[in-house]
Amino acid sequence: MQHVNSWKPSGRISLWRYTEPLHHHPGWHLHADAPGCASLLSLMEALATDGAGGRTLTLAPPSPGLLAVPNNRGNRARWVAPETLRIRLLAAPDEWSFPADLDPALLSFGCAWITRLRAGIADIPGGRGGYAIGIDHDRTCSELLWFWR
Repeated sequence: MQHVNSWKPSGRISLWRYTEPLHHHPGWHLHADAPGCASLLSLMEALATDGAGGRTLTLAPPSPGLLAVPNNRGNRARWVAPETLRIRLLAAPDEWSFPADLDPALLSFGCAWITRLRAGIADIPGGRGGYAIGIDHDRTCSELLWFWR
């Protein structure tokens, strides 16, 4: 696992989730500046190359301007943001897990998800986003990951 172990984070990466209402943009929300996106893409490449492993990232809280992008309840929706995110590649290719736990938040996924994660991360600096990947259990226990420009 030389690639994952030698990976270094850079840039500003923010992750948050809304605590209410859960029917509007359920799950986790991700944004990163251009260096943060490049860093995350590099991590996805390292995980794909190594075929296993994981890393913990230090996160920045979302700014008011960033929270305005999803415009959840006119930006009045309550939210929480973890200080750290643990990203872990699992052996089962189709596995996806992103529970609502904080500090650390834990995103675990199989290799079948790497292409979709890369695409979502790559869309952020290009001004695309506003969509999610992952699993939504009838919006009652969402394990979605939203990408925001």
